[in-house]
Amino acid sequence: MKNIRLKDIAEALGLSVSTVSRALSRKGKISVETIRRVEEKAREMGYLPNSIAKGLKTRSTHMVGLLIPDITNPIFPEYAQGILDTASEHGYQIIMLNTYKDRNKERMAILSLLSNQVDGLILTSTKLLRRELMELKSKGVCFVVTRRELRIPGVSFVDVDNFHGGYTATEYLIETGKTRIAFIGSRFSGEPARRRLKGYVKALKDNGLQIREEWIIEDESSFEGGYRATQKVAHDVEAIFAYNDIMAIGALIYAFENHLNVPEELAIVGFDDIPFSSLPIVNLTTMRQPMYEMGKQAFETLTNLMKNQAGAHRIWLKPTLMKRGTA
Repeated sequence: MKNIRLKDIAEALGLSVSTVSRALSRKGKISVETIRRVEEKAREMGYLPNSIAKGLKTRSTHMVGLLIPDITNPIFPEYAQGILDTASEHGYQIIMLNTYKDRNKERMAILSLLSNQVDGLILTSTKLLRRELMELKSKGVCFVVTRRELRIPGVSFVDVDNFHGGYTATEYLIETGKTRIAFIGSRFSGEPARRRLKGYVKALKDNGLQIREEWIIEDESSFEGGYRATQKVAHDVEAIFAYNDIMAIGALIYAFENHLNVPEELAIVGFDDIPFSSLPIVNLTTMRQPMYEMGKQAFETLTNLMKNQAGAHRIWLKPTLMKRGTA
């Protein structure tokens, strides 16, 4: 892939290379509007200053950048703690930024972190395209991806085995005597949802059960999304496997409001084991993601890469079934 140069940005905007350089460095006399135009075009074209990558190779700051897609998601505190604890053991500090699930914000956050000479990056549920990740790699940026399974040469990732989790959750519902099982999920275009859905489908096939498209419902990852998805299938199924605990709790709310006995009339299994799930009032059966271990493994992997960038590490962690009162 072609590396974007200052000259390319200058030509695209009809400006001089020196003007573009000053705008990106915010030095010299230059208007706010020009800075905005240049930064916007640099972001659009995927510009990454060579000086940033070069600086990573020449000195160590003992700082690592951590990008989180949604700091309000309750699965991430434990994950971040695993990274922070492990970083501390290795004498590193963490700079954590929230990307709001936005690819452009993620790209700008990466540029900001690299301009501060972090030694490496941990990209959580990254939305960057394959070519953008390959460009980071080609520029010598040391990084690890988590919560997204990748097949890019030289790129390392740490993820939970979502297929195994989907299969295990569905098979458990079948073992409890349920045969009409729905899957409610979010962002079927995303890797975790696709893999969990595949596990669900495989478990049904292996047990000779029918796969019905109308029992596979996509909605947003929220209490409201889980509620709406459950509303569409509750009259026709005996059990629900939810993409995550947030949607599963939405399903529980629907069952409660419509006087459905759980798990006798409607069994519910979630995924994540967020802190709310073990509360007595919720008592949700779910697949526990080892988020602290994921954070720990992510930093350990990054440490190995920072010492020797050759090779790629691919690590899958097994989720664990937590049997509680909803299934």
